[in-house]
Amino acid sequence: MFGFEPLPRTLEAALRDAKSDKERVRFSAVRDLSRHAGENGATAATDALTAVLAADPSPEVRGAAALALADAGAKDAVDAVLAAASDVNVRVRQMALIALGELAQGDDPRAADAVRSAVHDAAAALRFQGLIAASALALPFAEQALVDATSDADDEVRHIALRLLEERAIVEGLEVRPSDAVKVAAHARLSDPSLGVRLAAAILLGRAGDRSGAKVLSEGIAERDGSLDPEDEQAAIVLAGELGLRDATASLSWRAFRGFGRGNRFAYEARIALAHLGDARAKAAILRGLSAFTRDARTLAVVAAGRANLVEAVPLLEAMRGDERRAEPAAVQDALMALRGSREA
Repeated sequence: MFGFEPLPRTLEAALRDAKSDKERVRFSAVRDLSRHAGENGATAATDALTAVLAADPSPEVRGAAALALADAGAKDAVDAVLAAASDVNVRVRQMALIALGELAQGDDPRAADAVRSAVHDAAAALRFQGLIAASALALPFAEQALVDATSDADDEVRHIALRLLEERAIVEGLEVRPSDAVKVAAHARLSDPSLGVRLAAAILLGRAGDRSGAKVLSEGIAERDGSLDPEDEQAAIVLAGELGLRDATASLSWRAFRGFGRGNRFAYEARIALAHLGDARAKAAILRGLSAFTRDARTLAVVAAGRANLVEAVPLLEAMRGDERRAEPAAVQDALMALRGSREA
């Protein structure tokens, strides 16, 4: 906010500057107090931050204090953070909710009440952070609140609800197994007016082995205006290969080759997806990568061969095994194990 980056302060200097008449100085001092709260002088720094959170006249500084306490892991400051969750300023309440998700205990009824209130607040920013806190604290009402939020009026709230529902559905082995209620909610969002929301729903279902969102995944891969969440964009590309979405081939080809080196963030993933789909050009590119000039490039190609189930790479990988100069040995071993499992299957 202030564009002010002084050298790190000593604890004494940070305590002093947290009471400065200048807002920008107090804002900067808060960040240094966070560092000290996690090191020596933790009690003094934490006490100073809670004082700032409770009484500083600037909402920006109070909000920074809430985040500083969260970053410092100052669990003794939960009472102060709970009080800040009722601050007159929406941004301060938002930052306090972030801190609650980091510092509170899920069995604290005061925290549960504060989060429940936020989930139903008129301000979308508070509903957004309330959902994150509810999930982080594993509150009993979290899943129902998230399912309900998939129908929220705000695009970003619907999107984060779906992302969190996917995260909560991850089980051992990183499989995604959503409940029936979550699957119903995700199916309903496949026709959402927002592409970002539709894509989040399709990804959740796709990772659970449900191809219902295949058309939406292809739509997301074809989008090139940079409006989508990068993690969703990447996930859609990966799923296109894993689910065998041939309708996405043209968009994947553009990303893998025409867009390569022109700001395309996921050309590497697109080549792997195409190889999954049997694309000869993508397979050849990965195989050539195994003989690239640099060790890092060869290691990336090793990983790509394993992820793409490129069994043609096995002889080359066998020749690389145990030779640290050729590629990272662990990556070679992992790729060979994946490919052998693929051939046996």
